[in-house]
Amino acid sequence: MKKIKDPALYKAIKSFLTVYLPTIKSRSPHTIQAYKDTLNLFIEFMKVSQYVEMHALKVEHFNQGGILSFLDWLKSDRGNSDPTRNQRLMNIRGFCKYLAGEDMLAFGNLSQIQNIGKIPVPEKPLDALLSIEDMRLILETPNTSKKTGLRDQFYIALLYDSGCRNQEILDLRVKDIQADGDAGIVNIVGKGRKFRATPLSKEVMSMFKRYVNVFHNSQSSNDFLFYISRKGITTQMSADNVARFLNTYALAAKETKPDIPHLHPHLFRHVRSIHLYHAGMPLPIICQWLGHSQLETTLIYAYADAEMKKVSVDKVINADNSVFTNDVFSYQDDDAIIKKLYGLA
Repeated sequence: MKKIKDPALYKAIKSFLTVYLPTIKSRSPHTIQAYKDTLNLFIEFMKVSQYVEMHALKVEHFNQGGILSFLDWLKSDRGNSDPTRNQRLMNIRGFCKYLAGEDMLAFGNLSQIQNIGKIPVPEKPLDALLSIEDMRLILETPNTSKKTGLRDQFYIALLYDSGCRNQEILDLRVKDIQADGDAGIVNIVGKGRKFRATPLSKEVMSMFKRYVNVFHNSQSSNDFLFYISRKGITTQMSADNVARFLNTYALAAKETKPDIPHLHPHLFRHVRSIHLYHAGMPLPIICQWLGHSQLETTLIYAYADAEMKKVSVDKVINADNSVFTNDVFSYQDDDAIIKKLYGLA
């Protein structure tokens, strides 16, 4: 084994990944993996493009010129998109900031690295959306007389009703959903390990109770809410499992309505946001509902449907606006909802 020329650098990498991010910054395993992937890619870049072997890598290689070349390499050699390139930049910046804090990287060098700009990425238009009728059709597609159909219908309903990210749903434990009268609340740990509580409709809570009776009747409330069992071994359901059954129901729904778009988990989050906005929920509350850290992230939904500007509020907030029932689907000025979202209830 060749002697490492800068052992302090690799000790810093280990401390950054195993102590600083998980313990001090409370970053999620997925975020830590993203940093790890970025550092591994930078090491690969230095080897194949700059001819610097892994054992020869030094702190000095983390400089503005080297990082700019790394970002160009990600696009030219690996075909990374601008958003991916920007994310790698943010990760490498975070590590360099840590090095500076440990007095290993000069603050002048850090300042030059921090000046590297992200490539502007235009917002993608929300051209693929689902109407209330589309959602009803999709929820009716699973065969709930079968265990998998019961599970899939509840998963889709929960994904829509909560507006959660797919991984947030997959990470849920049985205990994270609690009754609140006829309705319920789901407790979520989202991006950046931030907690939020989101109301669930009584219809989805009814699905939850049926689902738990079948899938969790004799298991611990600390178990993953959604799981897969193979040969007696139970594991957390994966995003691939979700993609497979969503694709199945998309094809089935297209037989009734050919213009149903490709179904993916984030689509339901978009759709829920639009439906809430149409129902009169203010954007700051939608921001809280979705777990966005900045209101600007939510503003896209204010302009996603130009048709909304052509209809009156009375037409938008009516009995046809509920996916699950014909009850009035309105959240405007609802103090109870606001209290639940902010943990005051």
